[in-house]
Amino acid sequence: MALPKLSVPQYTVELPSTGEQLTMRPFLVKEEKVLMIALESNDMGQITQAVRDIIISCYGLKDLDDLTVFDIEYLFLQLRAKSVGENMNIQIKCTQEECDGLTPISINVDDVEIINQNQERTILLDKDNGVGVTMKYPSMELIGSLDVDKLQSVEGVMELIVKCIDTIFDNDNVYDADTETEKELASFVESLNSEQFKKIQLFLQEVPAVYYKTDYECSKCKNKNEVELRGLNSFFT
Repeated sequence: MALPKLSVPQYTVELPSTGEQLTMRPFLVKEEKVLMIALESNDMGQITQAVRDIIISCYGLKDLDDLTVFDIEYLFLQLRAKSVGENMNIQIKCTQEECDGLTPISINVDDVEIINQNQERTILLDKDNGVGVTMKYPSMELIGSLDVDKLQSVEGVMELIVKCIDTIFDNDNVYDADTETEKELASFVESLNSEQFKKIQLFLQEVPAVYYKTDYECSKCKNKNEVELRGLNSFFT
């Protein structure tokens, strides 16, 4: 005898980057299990893959290639809220070096915002010759594939910048990065002076992201702290 089927609620969610309306269903126990196993692994590649697969399944998408990182972060938080509740409970470490206290805080997903959503992607590097770049936001797959420690090095930053260049332009032409080799793009980046390089670094440091800020009192030392959570990984603390 066939077992009964359960009805699944549907919700409408607005895609931050375009305003497009997407339809979502809450994730199922089997999908939550995959996510929990990934979180327990502390492996960012595994966590990224789990989040990606759950979003594709629950939103009925073919892939996430056309979505920005902040789109994906927002879609996941909305999905999580409809699946297990609007409040997220996480542990925050005290900001005092001598204190190892962890304080539980509760975050309502409705209070999470997206910062720098209207960030300018065109960066003028040489005004006299009209040389500049247009940047694209790093994909979730790209972020997940890069070693966190490597991103602290010049080599890691260079690799990220090269992969995030969309076009290079001057007064006469626009050069599509997809038609250039990584070696050629790296050579262009290496030709920048310090000020020009910092402009591109600043773009990557300030890409739109889910963001939450609050004050709390450490449960151990009672110190008054302020915490800023930026990016989806911060909400997995």
